[in-house]
Amino acid sequence: MLLPDRVALITGAASGIGRAAARLFAREGARVLIADLDEAGGRAAVAEITAAGGTALFVATDVSKTADAARAVDTAVRTWGRLDILYNNAAPTRLCNERDRAVHELDEAVWDTMINVALKGVFLMSKHALPVMMKQKRGVILNTATINALVAEPGVDSYTAAKGGVVALTRSMALNYAKHGIRVNTISPGYVVTECQQDWIKDPVARAAAEALHLTRLGKPEDIAGLALFLASDQGEFMTGSNVVIDGGFTAFKAPPAAGTFFRPEA
Repeated sequence: MLLPDRVALITGAASGIGRAAARLFAREGARVLIADLDEAGGRAAVAEITAAGGTALFVATDVSKTADAARAVDTAVRTWGRLDILYNNAAPTRLCNERDRAVHELDEAVWDTMINVALKGVFLMSKHALPVMMKQKRGVILNTATINALVAEPGVDSYTAAKGGVVALTRSMALNYAKHGIRVNTISPGYVVTECQQDWIKDPVARAAAEALHLTRLGKPEDIAGLALFLASDQGEFMTGSNVVIDGGFTAFKAPPAAGTFFRPEA
C-alpha cells in the first residue's frame, strides 16, 4: 500500500476525477474525507469505498466559503487525528462547459463563481489545512489545474484565468512551506471523459474530432487518479512546485479543432 494510515481530504470527490482518486487512495490505505456540494454523489462515493473495505466520510462543503473549508479540515482532524493530504479538485466544470465565454461576452456572475470556486477554494482549503500540516511537519497538497493554464482555447476565459492562478499559487506555496516538510504540486489534466462530458461524447463525429487532438486517446478519471496517487505518496517526495501535465499528448501536438467543434477539458 502506498498510503497506509494516511488521511486524505479530497474536494469535488462526489464524481469524476475526485471520486476516482478517493477510491484509489482508499484502496491504498488512506482514510478519505469526501468534501463536495453534491450530497447524493458524495454519500454514494462513501458507500462505494466502504463496501470495498475502505474508510471514508462525506462532509457537505462549498469550498468558496470559509466556514465550510474550516469545517471540512476540522472534521478530518477530529475524526482521524491528522491530515496528510489535501487534494483541491473542486471546480464548477458544468459552468465552464455551458456558460464560460470570451471576456467581452462573459457574464460577471460566471467570472465570480469560477474564481471563487476554482481559485479562492484552493486558497481557503489550503489556508485551513496548512496549520495542521505545519504542526505535523509533514503534508502534501495537490491542486487541479488544466491544460488551459498552458495553451489558449477560445471561449473559456474565466476558467483559464482561475486555473492559471492555481498554477502560480502552487509554486508560491511550494516555496513558502517546503521548510515545514510540505510538498505542493499541480496536476493539469487534458480532455478527461467524466459525467460532465457525456452529452457530447456520445456524438461519434464530436468524439472523433476530440480524439484527433491527442497522440494517445481521451483521458479517463483513473488516469489522473494514478498520477495523484504518485504525487501524494512517498514515491513523489522529490517533487514540489511542479505543474504536471497529463493530456494524452494534447499540448505536444496541438492541431486546430475542426470547424464547428470545440471541446472543453475536464477540471
